[in-house]
Amino acid sequence: MAQATGFAATAVVPERDVRAVPWYRSLRSRLLLGMALGSVAVLVAATLIVQASARELLLSQSQREIRALAEQTALGLGAKLGSVEVGAATLAEAVHGVGHDPRTFAALLHAAVKGDVDVAGAMLILEPAALAPGDPGYHWYVRRDGERFHTQSMLSPGYDYHDQPWWRRTVGRGEAWWSEPYRNAATGNEMFVTYNLPLRRDDAQPVGMVSLDVPVRRLAALVGAQTLHSPVQRLVLSPERLYVVHPSPALELRVSLDARAREVDNGALRPLLEAVRERRPANVTYSDPVTRMRRIAMVQPVPHSAWTVLVTVSERYALDELSRSTRAVIGGGLLAVLLLVLVLSLIARPITGPLLALSDSAGHFVRGDFDWPLPHTERSDEVGLLARAFDRARASIRAQLGEIERLARSRQKLESELSIARDIQLAMLHPAPVLRQGGHVLRAHALLEPAKAVGGDFYTFFARDGRQLWFAIGDVSDKGVPAALFMARTITVMEVAAGLGGTPEQALRAAASRLVEGNDTCMFATVLCGLMDVASGELQLASAGHESPVRVHADGRREFLPVQAGPPLGLEIADHYPVWRGRLQPGDALLAYTDGISEAFDTRQQAFGEDRLLDALLPDANPQQLCTALAGAVRGFVGGAEQSDDITLLALCWSLDVEGSR
Repeated sequence: MAQATGFAATAVVPERDVRAVPWYRSLRSRLLLGMALGSVAVLVAATLIVQASARELLLSQSQREIRALAEQTALGLGAKLGSVEVGAATLAEAVHGVGHDPRTFAALLHAAVKGDVDVAGAMLILEPAALAPGDPGYHWYVRRDGERFHTQSMLSPGYDYHDQPWWRRTVGRGEAWWSEPYRNAATGNEMFVTYNLPLRRDDAQPVGMVSLDVPVRRLAALVGAQTLHSPVQRLVLSPERLYVVHPSPALELRVSLDARAREVDNGALRPLLEAVRERRPANVTYSDPVTRMRRIAMVQPVPHSAWTVLVTVSERYALDELSRSTRAVIGGGLLAVLLLVLVLSLIARPITGPLLALSDSAGHFVRGDFDWPLPHTERSDEVGLLARAFDRARASIRAQLGEIERLARSRQKLESELSIARDIQLAMLHPAPVLRQGGHVLRAHALLEPAKAVGGDFYTFFARDGRQLWFAIGDVSDKGVPAALFMARTITVMEVAAGLGGTPEQALRAAASRLVEGNDTCMFATVLCGLMDVASGELQLASAGHESPVRVHADGRREFLPVQAGPPLGLEIADHYPVWRGRLQPGDALLAYTDGISEAFDTRQQAFGEDRLLDALLPDANPQQLCTALAGAVRGFVGGAEQSDDITLLALCWSLDVEGSR
């Protein structure tokens, strides 16, 4: 009674309580005065714009520095490779000018190795009679190992330089070339690259070759020590684009730029690969798949060679200066914001105090304490207007809660009645019988899963003279309570028609004439009606617009029976319902279903369909197993999708009566 009285007291609000608030009393005017200090935000926006511009400038500057570093490294590598090439050319010229004394050739090889710290081995091969008639030729290799020198012949039992690819390429093509990195017993298991130069006599066909070996560590010395997390990385690519110098030992001499270009997402390294092939500089920005860092990469071809230098710099490293400046700006901005908050708190305190009081009252309302005192209803500014709106809302909520409680009771009552109706509806469905006659047994089973509490699907069985089974399965055009009522009427009419005897066609015609009467709602039902002789296996089927049943043969074959359908029951009285006649063989099964099976949809709105229906039917199964397996397959297909229609299955299995013959 106290709550009712309070509700009545707040039902009428005086006119003065809802009139407009003068501008000089409004919260907006006082808050605008305090928010004038928000001009600090302009400084923050300006800082962000400057930072964005500075970022582009820094990245551009970083690219120029990377280009300069790449050019410097390429020139250094070019000078190192060039000195080796000059050494090889000098050795070749010396060979032409010293005659053909083997001791002189040996001295030249030792001099070539000693004279260049980058050269670890030298080889000279001259074919017999290359320099003069009767000349036995020369084929020796000298390698430096610390302070010692090792000499070995390139022509010995089991080894012939004529069979080696490097000899065939040098002499066959007649041009100088750098090899890819390699290691073997002759190099002491150290990684080498080799410069090969053909020797000619009077510009004719090559008659020999000169080779100088360079340890890969001499090339790596150009770039110094580095790791995968080094901000600046300098890499060297061989003529075949193989990583010769790389921060990762796992990638050195094992992975090429071509492979890395395929690994990096979105083809970010492909422009670099094309630039290396075309022997021109290029730069890109990409995400390293190993360290997940953004990096700027630049390729620079080594002059007058097929070698390439690749320089990469972490984008974070390039922007470190900007990050430090940004942190300083953010620190100053946070200090300014703190001062602004302090000033605004002083200005807004007399304004926010009443709002906090109203918020506290609103919290009590949320907890259901609608009698909690509501302050500031007498004020003439926005706070008073808000307080009076809260007061009206409190009264409205009280009324709505009462209505919700009444509706909840009504819904609970309705759900209880629907539950009872569901039980009554399911009780109308006859249990599946087992009939034995003439040495055969007919087993039946049915399953019904309504989409709602009650539905419009149904099935029924009716035994005649202990040797015939009359059965029917149907689907009403609607769902819910209307469908359930029409279903009850249909199943009653069908059972009465079946009790009169006759064929399935006569039963459907009799039911059609009864269901048309008084059907102002134009509801209808599709029905499949059948009559099975237990002793002979003879089967008669008639359809009123229903889906064709499936015959499961004893050998596992499945097929839809060609039952010609007449019009559904309830709309018109058909002159004729064609009857399909056939005979089941021992071990055969018949399955009838409603469209809740074939038209069950998953979350992607794909239908279960007839193909999946046939695949889900188990061969050599009893009626219950057939129904259970098919229903389980439908549930697995739809997943989390809501059941869209009633599901009903009816199965018959006809077989020899093994148990009855014992």
